[in-house]
Amino acid sequence: MRFEIPKTPTFSLSQTLNCGQVFRFREEGETTVMYAGEHRAEVRTHEDFYLFECDDGAFFKKYLDFDTNYDIIQMKVRDKGLVSTAIEFGKGIHILRQSPEETVFSFLLSQNNHIPRIKGIIERMCSALGRDMGGYHSFPETEAIADAGEEFFLSIGAGYRAPYMVRTAKALLGEDMTAWKELPTAELRAKLLALHGVGRKVADCILLFGFNRFDVFPVDTWIRKVFAPYYGDMPAEKLSETLVAEYGELSGFVQQWLFYYKREEKNAAKA
Repeated sequence: MRFEIPKTPTFSLSQTLNCGQVFRFREEGETTVMYAGEHRAEVRTHEDFYLFECDDGAFFKKYLDFDTNYDIIQMKVRDKGLVSTAIEFGKGIHILRQSPEETVFSFLLSQNNHIPRIKGIIERMCSALGRDMGGYHSFPETEAIADAGEEFFLSIGAGYRAPYMVRTAKALLGEDMTAWKELPTAELRAKLLALHGVGRKVADCILLFGFNRFDVFPVDTWIRKVFAPYYGDMPAEKLSETLVAEYGELSGFVQQWLFYYKREEKNAAKA
């Protein structure tokens, strides 16, 4: 299927994919190839629009969250200060509508890891365990991850995260994660924290990216650097709660703009 998406000030495919929320994509000049679950899209960037060629247009329009009005959200949280600066820098970020299962396993692998390495581990896992879709492989089913064993994950570079993958997959066998979407955020977070290898930051990332709970504020090194001048060395969980109290139901959007801005600011300084 082929369709076009016009370029707008509040959507950038590159910013959306490169803000740390997803790992199955590659950029080659003006062409981006992205995968989600069993789906694949090839996107060419033109002057005024993006041209998508994919297996399921409706899926990718939903996945890229084109139903949300980001203009209104940005207007609501602008503060004539740091948040406004971060919005202007990362104005094109959308929060993807990812599957909970794929998000759980992706963020287990993301811990204390850098993005090129995460992407490599995930691609090796998909190639070995995912269904052959004809030219690419789907993200593996939970059962395939559980059956693969720790030695497999060690062999593809997962390191100490190998037992996290297998034990969490076994814990999720038979679970209907779609039903988890009905739980209040605090209760859902508790279920995620009960999974092997999931701490508070990873749980909040899964809540935001896998369940689209925007009343969470994942705190990592970059967010701590953003707020150190205001809150000092406040513990991460307390800082997260403080920021959710400030930004409420739009916390997840604010977190992404600030995270992307601070990380890219650092990367620019290195260049």
